[in-house]
Amino acid sequence: MVKKRYSIIRETNDFPQDTQAKIVSGCGVIHNFIRTFDPNDEVDPWEDEANALQAQDGCGQLLGGTGDIHGTETRRATEKRETIAQAMWLEYQAVLQRRGVR
Repeated sequence: MVKKRYSIIRETNDFPQDTQAKIVSGCGVIHNFIRTFDPNDEVDPWEDEANALQAQDGCGQLLGGTGDIHGTETRRATEKRETIAQAMWLEYQAVLQRRGVR
């Protein structure tokens, strides 16, 4: 059931194995959450898989589970990563200051 709902599990991708394991686990968690809080939610068994792969990334690129990420998504991910890194650095500096290391 989970494979039918999430194309990232059905399709091949270029993610490292540890990332792939996390993706599968994450999809399982999301599936269980949906089943708990919306037990009437069902994957349409007649859905054409071709239609399921027609999602677009905002730059007109079709996403088909190939692991390719383009344009807008790459920039968004980079900005998010930089924000997280900056927050971690500032927290580390604050810890050092509280310890009197600086």
